[in-house]
Amino acid sequence: MTRSHLPLVATILACLTLSACSADETPPPPAGAPPASGTGKARPSKDNTDLPLTKQLSRGELTQAIPDAEDLVPGYLPGSLHKRMPGEPDDCAPLDTPAPAGWQRAGSGDYDYQGSTVSRGIDLDVCQFDNVAHAKAAYDQWPDTDETAPLETGRVGEESVFLAHSGSSGTVYGYSRSGTVIARVTVEDAGADPTDAHDVLAATIKRLQQVQAGQRATATAPEIAAMAQTQR
Repeated sequence: MTRSHLPLVATILACLTLSACSADETPPPPAGAPPASGTGKARPSKDNTDLPLTKQLSRGELTQAIPDAEDLVPGYLPGSLHKRMPGEPDDCAPLDTPAPAGWQRAGSGDYDYQGSTVSRGIDLDVCQFDNVAHAKAAYDQWPDTDETAPLETGRVGEESVFLAHSGSSGTVYGYSRSGTVIARVTVEDAGADPTDAHDVLAATIKRLQQVQAGQRATATAPEIAAMAQTQR
C-alpha cells in the first residue's frame, strides 16, 4: 500500500465505524408509546379509578383488596372487620334471584362503627365475573330503586350509582363496576350523605387496581377523600 492510499483507507474505516454505531442505536419510541424497559404492566394512577379490572384475581388477591377497618372512614375501629372469603354466588345477585351468569368468586366485609351518638355499619360486597358482559348484566340488576332517590357524587370505576333510602335514617347504597368486577356498599344511618359510600367504593376499586398491577393493596378511604378535596 502506498503512502498516498493511507488517507483514503482511514476515511473508509471511519465511515464504516459511524454506520455500525448508528445501526446499534435504538430509535426513540413514538410519542405516547410506553418505554421499552419495564414489565409493561398497566399501573393504577393516583387520582382516579378508571383503569378497568380485567385480571382474574385469586382468592388471596381478592382478600387483600377488601379494605381493613382502619382503611375506612374515621370511627370504624381496627378489629371490627368481619371478612367472608370466599363469598357465595348469592352475594353477587339481587335479593330473591338466582346466582348471576359468569360468577367466578366473591368476597365481603362487614364493618362496625363505634361513634359517640350513633351506631351504624358498612356492608361491602365485591364480585368478579368471567367477562365484562356478565359483570355488566349483574351490575345492571343490582341497584334497588324501591323507595330510594339518586344522589349526586363523583363516579367510581367505569360506572357507578348512589341511592339514598327515603326512610329517616337515610341509608345510602353505592354500586360500581370496573371491567369484570362489580362492588356494592351499604352505609347505614348515613343521613342521605353519599360521602362515605363513595370513598369506601373508591378505595376498594383502587386496591383492586393495585393488586391487579402486582402491587400491595394500600389505598384507603381517607386518601381518596384527601385527593378529592385537592381537586375541588
